[in-house]
Amino acid sequence: MKKECNETGKMKDYQFNAVIRQNGYMDASYIIFPYNIREEFGKGRVKVHATFDGAPYDGSIVNMGIKDDDGNICYIIGITKAIRRRIGKSFGDTVAVTIRERE
Repeated sequence: MKKECNETGKMKDYQFNAVIRQNGYMDASYIIFPYNIREEFGKGRVKVHATFDGAPYDGSIVNMGIKDDDGNICYIIGITKAIRRRIGKSFGDTVAVTIRERE
């Protein structure tokens, strides 16, 4: 299993901006993790510490059958309604994301 570490030997942080997407017609949302988790972590489901505009969340990056416009499988992490309320954002808004694998 591959563990991505930074130059100090600590687990790698992934930082990116992402659009909050609505899950179907539900009041549920997610963002797409813009890296191939199998290449980055060596597995298909990854438990992570995340922040969305600084709001902390522990969850998992998973494959839920969502594909991009080119038909490629996307790996996603959900954003709870409570976090959306806390950061004042909703579907279609851009959020600053940090991800670090949980030990």
